[in-house]
Amino acid sequence: MKRLAIIGCALGLALGFALGLALAPAAFGQDLPSVEYDGKHPVTLRYRDLTVTIDSVRGSAPKARVPVVKGRLRDREVFSLKIEEGELENPSAKARVVWLDRDAAYPQVVITAYTGGAHCCTVTDIATMAASDTWRVVKGPWLDGDGGFDFADIDHDGVQEMISYDNSFLYAFASYADSFAPMRIASFVGGEIKDVTGDPKYRDYLRGWVRDMEADARKDPALWHSNGFLGGWVAAKSLVGEVDDAWSRMLESYDRKSDWSMQECTTGAALDKCPQDKLRDLTFPQALKKLMADGGYPLPKNGR
Repeated sequence: MKRLAIIGCALGLALGFALGLALAPAAFGQDLPSVEYDGKHPVTLRYRDLTVTIDSVRGSAPKARVPVVKGRLRDREVFSLKIEEGELENPSAKARVVWLDRDAAYPQVVITAYTGGAHCCTVTDIATMAASDTWRVVKGPWLDGDGGFDFADIDHDGVQEMISYDNSFLYAFASYADSFAPMRIASFVGGEIKDVTGDPKYRDYLRGWVRDMEADARKDPALWHSNGFLGGWVAAKSLVGEVDDAWSRMLESYDRKSDWSMQECTTGAALDKCPQDKLRDLTFPQALKKLMADGGYPLPKNGR
């Protein structure tokens, strides 16, 4: 279940109340509207005074089209977004209304579009109302797959956290199909997406992801010798305070015969810009420790 080829699917939505009205706690938990554009027929989402439409315009390539998303609040247009990255012959895009910020006067509109291509990518934009009664669009990160963020109210405060997976683990130690990745959690506060994975209140939720990975390994014990699995598992364990035990188990079982290329540039440059004589081959533990350090993951005390 947890291979990266299938974990990009989006989950449920949540919505709340309208501008100028007091928000009862139950309002945040309501099922809120969403709409999906198939590249052929315009679609419209309506929530109270908010209307969101998705259509497309001609793109730069022959036969290609680009998704266009527009939002209207009552009688005025409050945002308009042309998603250049989603240019395809039959572009796909989604819009969903989600409560991400409990201090906002209106719920956010999460807009996603698929870029096409093998194993890539979903672009995310979030339309949100600012305190001045104006709207702005916040750019989110590109995420692997065609689903984008999942949403869940992990801490039961009435708004949704944004759940994704660390895409830097894709292809790092194995093929795409054999790659596993740790979960990342973000919140949307004050018009900004903030990584909150390290907040202790999310640790139990992160443990659920570790348990799921270990359940996969019980079904397929060969995973304990797969560098693609071990890399994601060790990083996931580090997020729940168990990196030393995970690191020790990894050292005992990782695939020392793997021919997967793992290198670094001794000058600090990107690999594709590194002089050949400055490239250095890494062992799997070295490459994993470097990736975890670059990503801010807790490191083992005696890692080697």
